[in-house]
Amino acid sequence: MSTSRTSLSQQTPTASGAPDPAPSDSAPVSTPTASTRPDRLSTVALVIFTSVYAFFFPLHLGHFLIPGDAGPATGLALYIALFAVGCVAFRHPLARAAHQVAARKRRAVLTLIVGGLATLVIELVGGLASSALLNLAGLSGAALQNDSSVGEVTRMFSPIVIVVVLGIVGPIVEEMFFRQFLIGLIKRFAPTWVAVVVSSVLFGALHMHSFALSEVLGVIPHAFFGLSCGLLYVKTDRNLLYPASIHCLNNLSAFLPFLLY
Repeated sequence: MSTSRTSLSQQTPTASGAPDPAPSDSAPVSTPTASTRPDRLSTVALVIFTSVYAFFFPLHLGHFLIPGDAGPATGLALYIALFAVGCVAFRHPLARAAHQVAARKRRAVLTLIVGGLATLVIELVGGLASSALLNLAGLSGAALQNDSSVGEVTRMFSPIVIVVVLGIVGPIVEEMFFRQFLIGLIKRFAPTWVAVVVSSVLFGALHMHSFALSEVLGVIPHAFFGLSCGLLYVKTDRNLLYPASIHCLNNLSAFLPFLLY
């Protein structure tokens, strides 16, 4: 999920390239225009989005405020709310991304196909690495707690809710945070490849419920999936729609079968 695109107000240049002279005392005092307000709105929405998401999901601090029985329902509701706030916070880069896709539809489809195939390969490598390390550690067959929890949630709510929230809304929210925001933030202080790797590792850590060795090794496929999404995001000129689409397709492939029962 990039930094906000708050623009600095500048003096309008004249035809010669020099800035306009300062207004005289008799000239009306300029007031904030409508074009400056959306940037403030983006900043506020970004702060809310990143703070709430980090508190409840990567940091798992929500259990201090929410009873255990209400946790799953609250989590789904939070995803929906964060999706709405994120669309406001990142509406400018999302609009740019949509324009890029609309301008080159065939290229967009080809990019999704190639990106999807590359993601399958990278995730497969991560899965093989995870299985090999689990075997070496004598933990073969250990289930990741996150996967078990998701399985429990799918039995608590209607299939359509699971498909919409966990199959579509949730992946987009995660891409907003880990790709649009986090990669953009880390790139301020480190090379792009470092930003991609760090965001991928943190994305994998999102799926850990403890620091047990089985959990650490079990999230490797998730980290590799995050790596593929990060690479796709960077290679498409920071177009979030591509990794978000791949992420949605990945989740939907797991949740759509619930609609058949």
